[in-house]
Amino acid sequence: MTQSRLSRPDHWRTRLGSVTVWLVLLLLIIVPVGCFLAVGVSPKLFGLGPQWWTWSTIRSTFTGYTRKGMVDSLLVSSSSAVLAVAVATTMAWLVHRTNLWGRRFWSAAMWVLMLVPTWMTTLGWIDVLQPGELATALGWHSLFLYHHFFGPDGIIFVLTTAALPFSYFIISVGMRGLGSEFEDAARVHGASRARALRTVLPIIAPALLSAFAISFAESMSDFGVAFTLGSGAHFPIATYVLFNAIYSFPANFPVAAVIAAVLILSTVPPVYLQSRVMRGRSYAVLSGRTRGVRRHQFTPWARAGVTAGVAVFMFLVLGLPLTGAVTSSFTNTASFLTPTGVHWTLDSYRQIFNAPPAFTALGGPLLTSNELGLLVASGTVVIALVLAKRLASRTSGAAQRIMDSFLLGSVAIPGIVLGIGYIFFYDQRFITQHVVDLYETLPLLIMGLIASATPGQARLLTGPVAQIQSSLSEAARVHGASRWRAWRTTSLPLLSRAIVWAWLLTFTKTISELAIAQILYQPGHEPVSVTIETYLGTIFATIGSAATVLTLVEMLGVIVIVLTLFRLVTPRGWRRIGESVVPS
Repeated sequence: MTQSRLSRPDHWRTRLGSVTVWLVLLLLIIVPVGCFLAVGVSPKLFGLGPQWWTWSTIRSTFTGYTRKGMVDSLLVSSSSAVLAVAVATTMAWLVHRTNLWGRRFWSAAMWVLMLVPTWMTTLGWIDVLQPGELATALGWHSLFLYHHFFGPDGIIFVLTTAALPFSYFIISVGMRGLGSEFEDAARVHGASRARALRTVLPIIAPALLSAFAISFAESMSDFGVAFTLGSGAHFPIATYVLFNAIYSFPANFPVAAVIAAVLILSTVPPVYLQSRVMRGRSYAVLSGRTRGVRRHQFTPWARAGVTAGVAVFMFLVLGLPLTGAVTSSFTNTASFLTPTGVHWTLDSYRQIFNAPPAFTALGGPLLTSNELGLLVASGTVVIALVLAKRLASRTSGAAQRIMDSFLLGSVAIPGIVLGIGYIFFYDQRFITQHVVDLYETLPLLIMGLIASATPGQARLLTGPVAQIQSSLSEAARVHGASRWRAWRTTSLPLLSRAIVWAWLLTFTKTISELAIAQILYQPGHEPVSVTIETYLGTIFATIGSAATVLTLVEMLGVIVIVLTLFRLVTPRGWRRIGESVVPS
């Protein structure tokens, strides 16, 4: 009887928590996206056609140009996700499990790679490879690579580099929390080092599967590469086809809705694969007896060779396009080579805060974006932690699988679709007149940005959360700790590094987010991404390049400040979790 009475409040708190979580998901993601998807089968519901119900839009979408765009997206996204996970796993092992030189530098380089939007990476490569640009100025013949870059090869390459940091950080968290005892046990029983590695990798299956799923979804939803490469190479991508449907005259919202539905449904196979692999299994490895990792010690020559290989790889995926983008901001023409030679100037940087007529200076938009980043990152991390705990639960019910599908599906939705879905729902007369009028307000933009960031961050945190054994919090509860104190003293120290990474990732991606910001921003309070895009589409493109460089520098400064505060403020034990027990 007593035990039943004690369990009843916990039962009701669990039920209330579930209802609250689903209510938040409904308002942030499910209802707005559902409103947009409904247009594909019921155009009259939002006054976009005469039919209350029709299948004609779906039939017409799966033909010709639109069908080719969706097939192309599936192929390049699958290839990019596999390559990103493979490369990220190798990089994570080298950085966290070996005596590779410059380990902190390579992790910082991954942060920079993640900060650079795909549209900027693509433009940077164009500035390098296009005849008359950087490669030509340096005496390189790049016409062959330039033609190959505008096609499937270039699209897969850029999407892989864009998904690489996501996979790297997800897998890194799993590896940092994995002690050396598993490898030691395999080695004691005669396994080679490669066999021991194959034995350990399945233990971090949640991280690997999460990395693949989010890499696939991010590639499916990416618009920058599709717009800059797919359109010029006559290789249509689903997001570009969707863009054409929305911005055609008149706008074809039903076709765009069907394409968006395909993007969501394409994420079901990764979710199903993950649920099949993890069903009934426990991947919890972090406990009070977890030992720190022991780094593999390369010989001096092998260490130098591996470090050189990593340096060449990072220069190719990050150094070259970033060099092209940065150098373009120091020129005052659209090409490096002119009849009078190469011209270098600082005029673009001088005009950033002294804007030309009819343009906005960078100061106000940059301040607005930082405020948005602070609010969105904080709100996203709280919601993502709650969702990650539910996704990592071993009791996989129907509600959890539906939640997982919606979360990953929303990662695959381009920001432009989410923004239009918010307008369709929150601009309805019933909502604006009887509930709340959020149209063209800052809270609506914050909601949209949180909705865009939460699914990815929930999946990023699922791997670390799944590794924590429940016995830690149960022991604290047995000794009289409340639920909050048990989580704060057991799980929080183990998750602190992952939480900081998730917060920084959300902050930086919020500043560079363009699609949602362009649709939902409050008039008079433009985010910096909208201001930069305005410059890049005019003769003042070099000012936009300079503004992009300064924005990236500012984001890197925020990362340095936050990581420094984490090192100074948090207890030393929090920072030692997963660290090597043997000096490298």
